[in-house]
Amino acid sequence: MSAITYAIASVPIAILLALILKRLQIGESTTFIALLLLPLGVWGIASGTISEFSAGGVALKFREAAKAEVKLLVTEDFQPVEKGGVSAIEGFMRTLTPGKPVALVLKLGRPGYYAPAAVLLYLQALSSFDPELTLVVTDAEGKFAAAADGRAVINFLTGQNDFQAQQRFREALDAPEASKLLQLPGFTSEAIAADATNAEALTKMDELARRTLVALDGEGRPKGLAKRDAIVTHLLVQLASGNGATP
Repeated sequence: MSAITYAIASVPIAILLALILKRLQIGESTTFIALLLLPLGVWGIASGTISEFSAGGVALKFREAAKAEVKLLVTEDFQPVEKGGVSAIEGFMRTLTPGKPVALVLKLGRPGYYAPAAVLLYLQALSSFDPELTLVVTDAEGKFAAAADGRAVINFLTGQNDFQAQQRFREALDAPEASKLLQLPGFTSEAIAADATNAEALTKMDELARRTLVALDGEGRPKGLAKRDAIVTHLLVQLASGNGATP
């Protein structure tokens, strides 16, 4: 999604806020002007082109927020679940915290270990906690190899040719490297560094048409999940508060 799309999407929010404040007789006319200019602010944040914007006494430092490190928005304590037996699903479910991002983590190069039907059960169960569940695949040393949206993998494994799809999925996971896995729908080897900026993360998500990217530490191991909606929400909070710097 481009910066201009973010701006267009924020128009109804700005108008609604202005109407509510007017009906409640809160604020001055300049406040309404500032709210109606909210879409411009969102565009400035997402594109990183506006350094500072001020309307009605509300100062919005967009460039500082855009350049803030995304690692503060990445949920570093995201809940990684390593697949075990089918009987272990219920136990995992009891330990998860609703509302926190979840990632199912699989490792390449373990022939015969991952039954596609069992992986599917994990994905379906975990997606009830995180509708944007991410499937993260690492190599034997735990370094990032590939990732996919959990829902996309579920759709692939339950499609019309589900037997053939599950066989391809099994063969891809059995391999020691990710080339076969990356041929499957929805998988990518793209990720971001944990110290990437908000602007860099949004730009990459826009280029790849993805809502979530895995954030990697200096050794290439998954450290967290950067979610587009969380980043945009954070930037909007910065816009509304007039505080451009990330706390």
